[in-house]
Formats: sequence, C-alpha cells, structure tokens
Amino acid sequence: MPLTREQLDAYRRDGVAFPFRVMSEARAAELREALESYERATGGPVNGKYRYKSHLVFPFIDELMRDGTILDLVESVIGPDIMAWTTHIYPKEPGDGRFISWHQDSAHWGLDSDQIATVWLALTPVTRANGAMQMLPGSHAGGQVEHVDTDDENNILTRGQTIAHEIDESKSLWVELAPGEVSLHHVDMWHASPPNTTTERRVGIALRYITPSARQQRINQDYATLVRGEDRHGHFLPEQRPAALMHPDALAFHEKVAALQGQIYLAGTGRAGLGGLKERNAAG
Repeated sequence: MPLTREQLDAYRRDGVAFPFRVMSEARAAELREALESYERATGGPVNGKYRYKSHLVFPFIDELMRDGTILDLVESVIGPDIMAWTTHIYPKEPGDGRFISWHQDSAHWGLDSDQIATVWLALTPVTRANGAMQMLPGSHAGGQVEHVDTDDENNILTRGQTIAHEIDESKSLWVELAPGEVSLHHVDMWHASPPNTTTERRVGIALRYITPSARQQRINQDYATLVRGEDRHGHFLPEQRPAALMHPDALAFHEKVAALQGQIYLAGTGRAGLGGLKERNAAG
C-alpha cells in the first residue's frame, strides 16, 4: 500500500499524512492484548526502559516493524533501503496529566539525515480528548530549530525539550486515528500532544525508520535493524531479535543498547544512561 502521488505530494508539503489502515481493528486489539497481558503479569504499565527500543524485548513489536504494508508506506517517503532505528510504546493513562511539549524528533535523536520517518500505530481509538498528536503542517520544511530543556515532571519527553519559537496552534491539526490505523510524519515535524482527559487509556506504538546512509553524531556507536533493501554503508551495528518475550539474552542486549540510547538523548545535560532517562521517553 504505497502512497499515491497525491498522498506523497501532501506528505512532502505538510510533513505528515494520515490515516492509513495497515491492519484490522481485531488485529490491533490482539496487539494491545499482547502488551497488556505482559502488564498484568508484571503488575502495571510497561516501564520506561522497555518503552523504547521495545522491539528488542517484545517479539510482537519486532514482527510489527517488519510488516510489509507498513514498509511500503515508509519506502514511499525514504526509499527502498530501510532500517528500523528504534521503536516506542506510548500508553497515556486516563487523568494522569502527562503531556508532550512542542518539539521535533530530530532535535534529540542525533542523526545527520532528514530521510527519517515515524509510523505511529493506534492500538486504541486516538482522539484529541485522550492525547492525540497535534502537528503543525509544513513546519518540517525549515529543518531543525532551536530547543530548550524544560523541567516538568508531567512532560513525557526525556529532557522536556521544547521548541524555542512561538507557535500558532490555530494552524495545527489533530492526528486522530482508529485502532489499526497509522500516521506517517517527518523527523523535522513540529508536534506535541496533550494529557489524556478521558476515562480510558490511549495506546500507540511508534516505529522509527531511517535511511542506512544516516550517521549518529552524538556517540561513536549506534544500533539499528535492516528491514528492507540493502545497507551499503555500515554506519549501524546489527541488532539481535528476541527469542521470546523478555528472554534473558534479549534483556541483556536491550540493557546494552538502551544505555547508548540514554547517552544520545541526554547528550550535553550532564546526565547519562538509563538512570537519567528514568520513566520518560523520546516523543509521541
């Protein structure tokens, strides 16, 4: 299901395109149950360190990021050679006040390319009331802009990074999705999301795809998984697939890779590694 010419033109103009149905609502419900059965077994919502690079410990997310329908969408915007750089699980619990400030993904990923796209999959209904993403169409066209770190314990972003420019929210749009639908957005897109003010949780999974020609600029070593085409550059070390949910080998590998992710996200803050990340995530 690649983008049509009209959809591709809209994506290039706006930096975002949606909705695209990539699976049935029933399949989305199965994926939600896979996540929530783990949460029930462990006594609560999936914790911070497993909400990023989630495919290293959750086999169903490892499989999801290789889904051909999803990769067809991604190929339309970044080309036939595709690597999955990371994945994130995004639950927003009802009434917990957690939000995401206006930011660009490019500001904290440390990658030197703009041939990077996020596929954001809804496992529950996603509405303005329960914390849908809010995006500013066309904002990606200016490249990366200045951000400032902010201190708010309810800000889900790793360091509260916030765009240091005035934003006219009247020009923004709301990315509302049904279960099984995805949105596609550019790495330089300006976006945010408010708290979940409903009585039901909102759950999504973000899949982050890059071109193999990209380089990590903040640390000397980074990991990614080739999911389509060829890697002619060798800028990223290969990742190992999880043999089972939270398999001991997978946990050990995740710990290693996540420590590097912490260094990337927290570069320049004086904090490093998993301790600095705590319960926060990257975006979404």
